[in-house]
Amino acid sequence: MADLNNAEHGMIGNHPYRLEVALHDVIMAGDGWNITLPENPGARPIVQTVTENDEKCPVFGPAFLQKALNVVSDRAVRVRGEISTDWPRRSTKPDHDGVVRHPLWGGESDAWFCLHCSGKLTGIQLAQNLWHCPGCGASPLDIFDTAFWCDDEAKSLQPVKTEGAVDGDKPDFGVVDDRPKLELNGEKITLLIRSALLDDATNISEKLGALQAEITVDDENDVWISLEEDLWPQDKEPVQALIVAAKLGLEVELESTWSTIPFHWPGLGELTSSTSEYTQMMLDAYAQCDSLPNSKT
Repeated sequence: MADLNNAEHGMIGNHPYRLEVALHDVIMAGDGWNITLPENPGARPIVQTVTENDEKCPVFGPAFLQKALNVVSDRAVRVRGEISTDWPRRSTKPDHDGVVRHPLWGGESDAWFCLHCSGKLTGIQLAQNLWHCPGCGASPLDIFDTAFWCDDEAKSLQPVKTEGAVDGDKPDFGVVDDRPKLELNGEKITLLIRSALLDDATNISEKLGALQAEITVDDENDVWISLEEDLWPQDKEPVQALIVAAKLGLEVELESTWSTIPFHWPGLGELTSSTSEYTQMMLDAYAQCDSLPNSKT
């Protein structure tokens, strides 16, 4: 459903609603329903609900729906008027030959072409429909005075027929499921598996091993975990990581690898589970070798 954070608030009967304009579309939303009236004057209102014909949902009541559509339509008229005001006068007022000016990048003509549907349009059609294609609903961004994508100088393009106004037609209804859905991908799986590895770690060496572990997730969400043998004991099974994988229905392959570890003496990390204590032990060990970054020789 619509997320209207800075919306206006109102009531129709006992039902509260929120009203907002987003990218020139007018959106009204209530509990379990919303209505969207697109910027395109030729588009139908779109009604979305979280359930099918439910008596508790007010938009299924004809009287409520009509009042809501009136509110949305009134706001849409204001929005479209503001758009027209920002455009050159010639964009909405054709001359006696039907010549209009493109509202975004200029250029004047009485014949125009829609890149989206390859239809041929008149300037009068566009001026009356806020520069949206009356055939496919494309925005002014898809309208050009030449069909540059056509090899035959637009001779094969057919005129777009302007149907009757649809403002009074019934809106399009649709049911949407706005419940949160768990969508697992490689990044999310890796995050959970690494967190589980940290649960398995009992000392600093193993924590570093969990953080350094290479976790790969394939297209079928099977998981490979490569653990540094100097940081993670070869005979230690990452129990929590395997439990998490099982809960997610994932297959796991484990392997030990050898690579460059972040600090010398990995065994120091096996003596403590405190990062601050390990840091001091590590600094002391480097100091004995006179190899601290700020040491003087």
